[in-house]
Amino acid sequence: MLTFSSIELQKQIGDVQRAASRDAVVITSHGKPRNILLSVEEFRRLKEAAGEKVPNDLKAKRAVTVHHLPDPLGYDVSDFKAAARKMAEDALSGKTKKAVNQELAAVRTRFPKLRAK
Repeated sequence: MLTFSSIELQKQIGDVQRAASRDAVVITSHGKPRNILLSVEEFRRLKEAAGEKVPNDLKAKRAVTVHHLPDPLGYDVSDFKAAARKMAEDALSGKTKKAVNQELAAVRTRFPKLRAK
C-alpha cells in the first residue's frame, strides 16, 4: 500500500490515481493517515462484502448482447442501411406486396387508433 501526503496528492494526482487503481492508497496530512483512496471496483467489492448498498452509478455495467433475429423475408439486416434500401425497392416494385400488406394488417390490429392520413 502506497502513501502520499496531501501535498503530493495535489502535485501528482495522476500518479496517485494510477496507484489507487492497483491498490488502496493512504493520504496523509501532517504525517498522519487521513484518507484512503480506492478504485471503484475495490470500493464496490467492500460494500457488497459488508452487505451494504452500492450506489447505482457505481454498479458494474453489464455488457449488452444484441441477438439479431432472422428477417422473415430473408433480408440480410447486418447492414441495416443496405437492407432498408432493398426493402424499400422491393416494396415499391410490388415484389413484397403480400408481406407488406400482412405487416400493415398486423400493425392496424395492434394499434387500432393509428390510421393513415
